[in-house]
Amino acid sequence: MSEQVKKARRRGQALLDAIYQAVLAELAEVGFRRLTMEGIAARAGTGRMPLYRRWDTPEALVLDALAAALAATRAPVDTGDVREDLLAHFRTMTGQIMAGDLGAALGAVMGERLHHPELVATVRDRLLRPHLDAIEASLRRAVARGRLAEGVVSAEVCAAGPALITVHHLINGTPPGEAELAAIVDNLVLPALGMTSARSSG
Repeated sequence: MSEQVKKARRRGQALLDAIYQAVLAELAEVGFRRLTMEGIAARAGTGRMPLYRRWDTPEALVLDALAAALAATRAPVDTGDVREDLLAHFRTMTGQIMAGDLGAALGAVMGERLHHPELVATVRDRLLRPHLDAIEASLRRAVARGRLAEGVVSAEVCAAGPALITVHHLINGTPPGEAELAAIVDNLVLPALGMTSARSSG
């Protein structure tokens, strides 16, 4: 850890927020295998006992910290326009989920598939899959409005954009920018939904 945070008297949500932020920062800096309750407590500026009273293991604390961070990125998206809905979802993925300490923390955890498969599966199913569900919900609303045909929305279509974004990030070390996101929507997702225009009307 590059800097020790002075201990401060905090309780309730303020302390919880500091602990969660410390978890993400520690994961980003030292990775999952070197993560310790002691390191988290020091970075959060608290003692170890508040952590041990609430969490039995670092894994349990990591899950709660990631859940709290990812919950803040799942605001409902319903602009009334299919293209803009998709872009909003993808901007959230690149600008919030993949960015900063949260992105690095997720990368550190997801890289532990061989050593901690149950933890990775839990993060995937409980914390990341809801974002795919949110994309599907947006598209289902477009079907209900008559903007998309019945039967075009599938798990594969919903996952196609996020998959390309993830591959771009893995290859280039950075998530795609606005132009790349627009290309993914216009050249891949919209055609898969039966929309030929780059600008949908709802």
